[in-house]
Amino acid sequence: MAAETFNLVIDARPSGPRGLLAAEVVLGRSLLARLIDQGLAAVGPGRRIAVVADRGQISKVSGMISDANLGRVDLVETEPADSSAVLRTDRLYDGRRLARAVRRGRDPETAAFWRLDRPERLAGAEQELNRRLNYQPLGRYWAFPLAERLAATLAPTRIGPNSLTLTAGTLMLVGVVIVGLGGLGPFGQAATALAFAAALVLDTADGRLARLQGSCSAFGKWLDQVLDELADLALHGAIAWSAFVASGWPGWLVLGMTFAAGKYMFLIQSLTGEELEKAATAGPAANVRSPRPLQRFVGLIGHADLRWHLWIVLAAIGRLDVALAAYAVYFPARAFAGIVRKGAAHA
Repeated sequence: MAAETFNLVIDARPSGPRGLLAAEVVLGRSLLARLIDQGLAAVGPGRRIAVVADRGQISKVSGMISDANLGRVDLVETEPADSSAVLRTDRLYDGRRLARAVRRGRDPETAAFWRLDRPERLAGAEQELNRRLNYQPLGRYWAFPLAERLAATLAPTRIGPNSLTLTAGTLMLVGVVIVGLGGLGPFGQAATALAFAAALVLDTADGRLARLQGSCSAFGKWLDQVLDELADLALHGAIAWSAFVASGWPGWLVLGMTFAAGKYMFLIQSLTGEELEKAATAGPAANVRSPRPLQRFVGLIGHADLRWHLWIVLAAIGRLDVALAAYAVYFPARAFAGIVRKGAAHA
């Protein structure tokens, strides 16, 4: 087969601590199968790709190539001479960036976001890929690139992810204090917005740094969640207090208490009733449906990334009371809906 007939090549030869990396399973699929899908999508309909494997790997690799792709995927023992577009099974690639790179004739390496050349990197691959599949809707465009660079810079140092987590929490609490003091005018509003923005970058970077350093831990995850919830409750409490002081209307204090109670009930019913809904959807007769557009929209409103960006914007213009008013309704409503749903599942 002439080399020029292939539009992209996948190198399946790299090995890891457990053997052939192409066979490693991440989120239920082998790395090779994932790369084949990304490669075919990148080159477009009707075009072909090659998978390169050593002679001793041929039988194992051939079993990982889907029959549905046999017309577009060739398994070869030697890398084609003209193979500038090469994907490696010791990398994880961003599908969109890969497609753009292939279309523009750029090196696919520019689309790689995770290397699997060390045991700790392989161990963190599933968590990293899962996190990317659940990207921040807004933060992915600015906070995540900054967090990536920061984590890559700190990876060889002794600074650990928990330090970033604590710093992010401290910045959030600094903003909370400014809000509780009444905002302190335009300067205070700008300082609060900047503190929240910096905290978002650090909160995004801590997990990536943990994966880069191979230092992921249950304590780190717990610390991150505790500080996030502390900042959330403290911020809305400070908003309620400052709004009450400024206006004298006690309804702001009621909204603050309603938010805290609603958020608490939302978390409790979410964490403690999963088995009820699982039981209702179990069995061969179960009718499991994907979330409807309205359900996805409602869930998106409560997404931590969107709420964090809302805080940044509203802090900058001195209207964080809008966030309190909105989420003092949102979380109690979500909690009530979850309780009703789980009750119906148990009935």
